[in-house]
Amino acid sequence: MERKPFSFWRIARRLGLFWLAFPLIFALGFGGVAISMSAQMILLARDGVTGEAEVLARQIERRRDSEGRETVTYYLQYRYLPEGHHQPITKRQSISRRLYEQVQQGQIIPVTYAWTQPDRATVDPRHDRFGMILFGVVGGIGAVIALGLGGWMLSRKLSVLRALRRGEVREARVTGLRRSNVQKNKVQQYVIDWEDAKGSTGSSMMDAQETLLRHPIGSVIVVYIDPKTGRGWWEAQI
Repeated sequence: MERKPFSFWRIARRLGLFWLAFPLIFALGFGGVAISMSAQMILLARDGVTGEAEVLARQIERRRDSEGRETVTYYLQYRYLPEGHHQPITKRQSISRRLYEQVQQGQIIPVTYAWTQPDRATVDPRHDRFGMILFGVVGGIGAVIALGLGGWMLSRKLSVLRALRRGEVREARVTGLRRSNVQKNKVQQYVIDWEDAKGSTGSSMMDAQETLLRHPIGSVIVVYIDPKTGRGWWEAQI
């Protein structure tokens, strides 16, 4: 049988490798914020001096996710004059609910700023530490998921490439249609089972039932066999 030509981009799309971008972006985004917050905390611990800030405004932002859950973030806008400077600096900072409820507009509160970079400051270092830990943990979880998912996806792509390049091409007969426990875009996913010409069994990647029913039980399909693992890949899916 004639061997099917292959394309790296087509295989990446068919195997869903682009989904790997989501946990990677997640990890980089949250991890980057954690690193930035950590760098500021180190700077303030090394070069920080304490001054006074005037509370200019108290603000609350409420957001709802797609499931209706509400997230509340508290902000404080304040102004302070670093020692040796003639112009005050105004900042807006996310703070804890505890501090938000303790202060009022016009009140004078302590502020810690870096004498080497006066615009780097905080009025709630405890909240900053908690935020750094939270963002770091979430970013770390995203990184672990990305590494695990990336390793699994890469192994699948290498298996397909081996099968397309050097694997045996066999005819196989569809033996069954199975419902999986996965839904994609609210569409139930199924797989078909087969037995090839040498008696080896295999299963397809998941797809919608409507698509797989085009290949009813008893119909003949073409599969490519990975010479390293023996796994069969359905030609129509790679």
